Amino acid sequence: MKRLSRRDFLKLTGAGSAGALLGLSGLASRSAPATFAAAPVAATPEPAGSKILRVQLYGDVQNMDPAFQISNNDDMVSSCVISGLVTYAGNSYDVVNDLAETIKMSADNKSADFKLREGVKWHNGYGEVTTDDVKYSYERYLDKELKSPYAGDWATLDHVQIVDKYNGKIVFKEPFAPLWHSTLPVISGYVICKKYMEEVGREKFATNIMGCGPYLFSEWRPKEMVIVKRNPDYQGPFPPKWDEIHFLPIPDSKAAEIALEAGELDWTRISISSLDRFESNANFKVSKKPTLYYRWIGLNVENPKLKDINVRQAIRYATDVPGILQAAYGGKVDQETGMIAPGLLGYWKDAPKYERDVAKAKDLMKKAGVESLDLRIDTEDTTEYRTWCEVLQQNLLEIGINLTINPMDSSSFWEIGAGEQAKSLELFAQAYSMEPDPSWATMWFTCDEIDVWNWQRWCSADYDKLHQQGLVTMDDKAREQIYFQMQKLFDDACQAIWITHSIAAQAYSPAIKPATTPHGQPQMRFFEAA
Repeated sequence: MKRLSRRDFLKLTGAGSAGALLGLSGLASRSAPATFAAAPVAATPEPAGSKILRVQLYGDVQNMDPAFQISNNDDMVSSCVISGLVTYAGNSYDVVNDLAETIKMSADNKSADFKLREGVKWHNGYGEVTTDDVKYSYERYLDKELKSPYAGDWATLDHVQIVDKYNGKIVFKEPFAPLWHSTLPVISGYVICKKYMEEVGREKFATNIMGCGPYLFSEWRPKEMVIVKRNPDYQGPFPPKWDEIHFLPIPDSKAAEIALEAGELDWTRISISSLDRFESNANFKVSKKPTLYYRWIGLNVENPKLKDINVRQAIRYATDVPGILQAAYGGKVDQETGMIAPGLLGYWKDAPKYERDVAKAKDLMKKAGVESLDLRIDTEDTTEYRTWCEVLQQNLLEIGINLTINPMDSSSFWEIGAGEQAKSLELFAQAYSMEPDPSWATMWFTCDEIDVWNWQRWCSADYDKLHQQGLVTMDDKAREQIYFQMQKLFDDACQAIWITHSIAAQAYSPAIKPATTPHGQPQMRFFEAA
């Protein structure tokens, strides 16, 4: 979460609720069909000439293994190199075939028959892609010793049956509602080379990936650049449009904007405060889309300073969220009240919205028997999150809380939620990306995600039980009620101060034609020259 991604993790104009609903139309009721056969995509001619695309990452890659990716930075690179049976088509949530020639769901939603395209070759001479690779790629999530944080993406998988070299069957113990939304078309559906992984091991694979996609992984210069190059032997449906793609880790959006203006980048995310500047500059084009990302200030409920819910409630009532939105985003984004974004199944439109009430916050501090308190907030060292923390620092001072801001580089920040160091967390500025299924928002806060992605360290047996029900419930109305209940349990525990779902703001050279999902997630393999 999530990252990230978690998966995907999330790293703003004003697309209000109406704009978000419009941008995500059709997602609220996207249950998997009883039978499914994604249409093949016709190959298009490769462009001639030498072309290099230069794009921003908001942090360096950390682990590009699909089972262990830390953030969207990892996926932006790996999606160019590694393929799955199916994928989201460019600029849409339409599921189309990739490695699969055909794929069809059974009437009872408990199995999927697939046939691989024949003759697809792994990079670097590792032979042909076969059903044995598919079986290895998906069943590894069942390995409890592997401890993949994305095991939940295959929660009801039983096994992958090999029929022959190209034909197979994915078999489930129970129907799995998120399968076509947040498993098969994205990172957990990627197919890796069994022979290569067993040869090099997970540690090397993490930063030296190999796949069968349109680009070859070429070079990683830590904190400087990642390079992928055109795969000259690619014969699939998405031929490479560039000779090379250079990914430059630039965590701060302001620095990335300067790089774009200086001609050092072709595409970058930009801050919301910079939208007007780029929209008025004919040298650039701008894209604005509602996101599924959710941003919040987290509170570690196990920390002795924050164990008393009265203290946590005091912090929530003392926080001026509209003030944060004004300071960080110029007031151009909406305040969020829950983790599931507008337009998705499970969006809780009636969630409570906590207005700032300093008097009530002071009363809650007295109720907790606390006159003053020293707290620390950990955050990525970016303009956006530093601004959040500076507003919060002033807010909490009014109720006797001295807040120290601890800015960190991206790589260091994303390590603090796991292991022993996670127990010392107090407050943190956080953002997770997600895929277009409600389970991808809620799954990171189950009990077994403590020391992984559940940085609040909150554990609820009722929440966990509902989570499992949500994965196997195929009726949309019943499933939506499950996610309402989960969010209420989460809110009652007072472990998060929701900030915004924001928007995805990006600027780019008119010489390129980017591709993003409807919620603004870059799809690098579909970028092309204008």
